[in-house]
Amino acid sequence: MPLPVPRSDFIGLDEGIVHLATGGQPPLLAAHREAFDAFAADKVSGMAGYNRHWAVGAAVKAQLAALTGLPGEDHALLGSASDAITRVVGSLHWHAGDNVVVADLDYASGRFALQRLAALGVEPRVVGCDGWYIDPQRLLGACDARTRLVYVSQVTSLTGQCIDIAWLGAQLAHRGIVLLVDASHALGVIPVDARAADFTVSSGYKFLCATHMGILAWNRERWPSFEPLAIGWASAQPAPAGGAYRLHADARRAHAGNSNHLDVYLLQRSLAYLLGHGIDAIAAHARALASRVHDGLRARDLEVVTPAAPAERAANVVFATGRDVEIVDAAGRAGILLWSGGGRVRASTHLFNSTADVDRYLGWLDETAVSG
Repeated sequence: MPLPVPRSDFIGLDEGIVHLATGGQPPLLAAHREAFDAFAADKVSGMAGYNRHWAVGAAVKAQLAALTGLPGEDHALLGSASDAITRVVGSLHWHAGDNVVVADLDYASGRFALQRLAALGVEPRVVGCDGWYIDPQRLLGACDARTRLVYVSQVTSLTGQCIDIAWLGAQLAHRGIVLLVDASHALGVIPVDARAADFTVSSGYKFLCATHMGILAWNRERWPSFEPLAIGWASAQPAPAGGAYRLHADARRAHAGNSNHLDVYLLQRSLAYLLGHGIDAIAAHARALASRVHDGLRARDLEVVTPAAPAERAANVVFATGRDVEIVDAAGRAGILLWSGGGRVRASTHLFNSTADVDRYLGWLDETAVSG
């Protein structure tokens, strides 16, 4: 199917809007209205409807398998990506003198979860970056015989840098170090191979075009001993009253209770839509537009912090400025949706964006004299 997709496929994506804010959150699909109706019909149907909630969850996990390369049953549908991160971090048996590694520019949920381990005598090694650039070699260089876990985003939210997860995962695999990858700015817009990491997490409300839920993919072949500390009735096989529990063999062990079933129904429609267009085709389209943004920002002498090398870029392109909130607010009034924070302006491209969207954004920068 040709890209860009029709704007009418999305709720509220009017012709006058240039939506370059998917890295913050995307518009919802028109098909989500049908998903809500299906959920509501099942919600009122008693036990049979409740069982259908879980059947939809199983179907969503099968769809996720097509995106991550891991079996469907090795995915858990949780409250948020941050929730998934804490499930992984809490599953390891920590000892004083252990250490963990994260870049100082990486996402706060990963950094905070690892820094919290200091209370257990675990050293959080927060690796400094070269300007705005995360050097994977520095992350690797910070590891030693006591390193237990490395956290990294496949695509960083701050700059849009795309990390070579296959390379990093291969370097860590033989050392017994857990690689925890946050794919929130990758899943749904570029290929994600969760087989290269031990655990991969993602939010649902960004490039997956769904709502505020989380996904956890567990690579059982690479790290078979996942035992979450936070568990509940949904994590284990039923046991006699007062009897010992037995965790599910698959990623259901990360489900303390119900998934957010309505979010799962919505995600099902999003995944069907994205898979119908093909992630490779979406990636080629989004990356071509992102390159157009990147070239346009550099031509205007802005401080572009997204790497220049095409292999290190995905769908986010960012420039640094102390006027980020002012610029994003003004762009919004002009019908151009961007994202601010941390002293930078971020534009994100996806399957509904066009070259006309990019050119309107760049033209607006000229009209408003936003330049270096």
